[in-house]
Amino acid sequence: MKNLPRNLLIVSAVVASFLGVYSFYLASQDYAADSVIFNTSKDIAIYGYDTVSYQKQKAAIRGEEKFQVDWAGSTWFFSSLENRDLFAAAPERYAPQYGGYDPLGISEGYTNPSDPEVFTVVAGQLFLHYSQEFKDHWESDRGTNMVLANSNWAFLRPKLLEKQNNQ
Repeated sequence: MKNLPRNLLIVSAVVASFLGVYSFYLASQDYAADSVIFNTSKDIAIYGYDTVSYQKQKAAIRGEEKFQVDWAGSTWFFSSLENRDLFAAAPERYAPQYGGYDPLGISEGYTNPSDPEVFTVVAGQLFLHYSQEFKDHWESDRGTNMVLANSNWAFLRPKLLEKQNNQ
């Protein structure tokens, strides 16, 4: 009887740990299943550029077909086996924000395609821009633009998902 509170605490900790890991797993599954990714007509994400290279090499590098991963309804190309494996282990970490659409357009309530050669990485998040001019405008007031884009993305994302699912 003396050990009941201790045993209850241990069981509670184990259950809480399991639920935390399981909910993280479910959240990651939902992210992939409900992702909107700007891609080409062949379902190639971000024109075949290596999304890991933006953070790792700080450059826009074209991927190769021999290093690929299918994720979120798109095929992703990588410039190396190492980059492919990094993405496969944590795609949410490397996938571009707002599905790869231009963040300035999102902040203004519409979607623009992006140019994978024009990008910024902020706090480990990749943003692909429509043009250098749009990137400069985005950067001129990034904080406000990001707040607006996050708010608008909550509205635009479901519409894009619906459109994507009807294709």
